Amino acid sequence: MKTELFPTADQVAAGAAAYLEHQIRETLAHQPSYSLAISGGRTPWEMLKILSKADLPWQRVNLFQVDERVAPDGHADRNLTQLFQAIAGTPMVTQLRIFPMPVLAEDLEEGCREYIKVLDEVTEGKGLDLIHLGLGSDGHTASLVPGDGVLEVQDRLVACTQNLYQGRIRMTLTYPLLNSAKQLLWIVTGSEKQEMIQRLLQQDPSIPAGSIRQENALLMVDQAAMEG
Repeated sequence: MKTELFPTADQVAAGAAAYLEHQIRETLAHQPSYSLAISGGRTPWEMLKILSKADLPWQRVNLFQVDERVAPDGHADRNLTQLFQAIAGTPMVTQLRIFPMPVLAEDLEEGCREYIKVLDEVTEGKGLDLIHLGLGSDGHTASLVPGDGVLEVQDRLVACTQNLYQGRIRMTLTYPLLNSAKQLLWIVTGSEKQEMIQRLLQQDPSIPAGSIRQENALLMVDQAAMEG
């Protein structure tokens, strides 16, 4: 996949924001809406802070979640909580169409089915224009975590982890949906990612991230993650 190397994590965030702004603007010139899914992480939240300053028609942008922890509304563990903190005080808050994963549903499996139904309705069956992914130091991406049965899910586009991961059950987009994305944007920063970056680039199937297709994918990475 195409790779862009930046000196620092902050420059990755700025580069990713500029890239997303360009993609949204170009796409909205010839279609009525733009749909993307965002993962969590420090650098992605910085990216969103920068992107929120862009003069874009946010009411035409649909934002979905790549994954979410099963935790109460407003909890610091929730990606949604961090997302709203990143865009606080900007037009994004009132104009952006945000579709949270229903992690408080009484029946999480039904919640997964409902989320993909909403995604299909909002995108009119055309799917996501872009999915943003991160990379864990254990090789996970989205909430496709090592050793969990969610890695084997091929018949559902959204599923929950079968085991606790870092203390939480998680809802996540699965391989079939991730691998059907029109575009993928990987954002990876930090020296603890050095080994996994190399395994990702080699499409190592022994890590969850290695099974993501690399066509139409762009990796934005800082120097610390690429050294070693």
